[in-house]
Amino acid sequence: PPSPHPIPIPNPKKSPSPKSNPQESWIGLDENMRQKLLKKYQQQPYQFHHFSIDGSNGETNCTMLYSGNIDGDAAFLVIPEINKLEDWHYKVIKDISALFQLTACNKINTQDFAASVIMAQSNSTDTILRYCKMYNFDYAKQRICLAVELNNSMSISSTRRYIIRDIFASITSWITNTYGCKVFFLKTHTHYVLYLLFSNDVSQETAEYQAAESAKKIHQFFGRDNISTLIGISLYASDPQQISKAFFQAIDAINLGQKLYPAEYVFLFRTIQVYQWLSTMPQENLTEMYMETVEPLCRASNADVNYVQVLRAYIENHYNISKTASDLHIHRNTMMNYMARIQELLPYNIGQPENRLKLQIGIHAMYLLDKQNES
Repeated sequence: PPSPHPIPIPNPKKSPSPKSNPQESWIGLDENMRQKLLKKYQQQPYQFHHFSIDGSNGETNCTMLYSGNIDGDAAFLVIPEINKLEDWHYKVIKDISALFQLTACNKINTQDFAASVIMAQSNSTDTILRYCKMYNFDYAKQRICLAVELNNSMSISSTRRYIIRDIFASITSWITNTYGCKVFFLKTHTHYVLYLLFSNDVSQETAEYQAAESAKKIHQFFGRDNISTLIGISLYASDPQQISKAFFQAIDAINLGQKLYPAEYVFLFRTIQVYQWLSTMPQENLTEMYMETVEPLCRASNADVNYVQVLRAYIENHYNISKTASDLHIHRNTMMNYMARIQELLPYNIGQPENRLKLQIGIHAMYLLDKQNES
């Protein structure tokens, strides 16, 4: 891309000595010159153009290749002809031109794929498969979608866009080299999207772990450049109809996750799915669910014991008394006394599966109501 800074050109007339820096000739490609070149050659991308420019050592002839518009940027490759270019030089530049064009075409393709598959939730399976084949998306593999949202307040300059692009290239390489899965990367108008494509012998648990670790790595990579990120992770699926759904799951994970867990930056749709369901319920229904389940426990809690917290830990430890006591750093007998008190406070048997499910939903309803009241 064009730079407002002068371009250093070694002076061929004087060879540098080992103890001194070579003399340099400076040419400036300022904003006025860039606009002039763009206006003159914008209708002729991927072709060679010649012009001269004034430098500190006089006029310098230049060969220019204009890439066209890529991601909102007009990119130029400018080669000062200190020595006359030979035929093989032009061949190399033509290869570079092909790479420019391929980059531009790929940009268009991924945006087209996003519009035709990712954002279109009502396409038939045949239509989805046709687009997947067209854009080399391996629809037969198990997949998880990661949606990455960058800090909205960040100014996205041309330089910053190239930094972002390089970071995602590094991340994609890291994921492929570390986990051996394919990565399909694209950008929508609002998010950067990575589909992690796993072989069928990778379990759901392993895939979700690798997706979560990849999300942490994304956050780490961007953090080095002081760019904050929010990352949503979809469910694990293989049905082609789930390609679009996975994207919206990842978006929902971000939108609801940052409200529920504002200190976090990675949100799994699996962990917030129940909150998404509950958030669609009327406020009075949520309140009723809370009152019928954990409200008596909240009322009975005190500075010494939080019965809802005890019950939640008990559920998370798959109803294992000893493991829950260990996690809460209390004696097993104390834990048994807590559970006996919880049973006294509730009007139904907490040992029955349907009542345990009701209590889990009640705890989630309480948490969602708390967050709604905070906001």
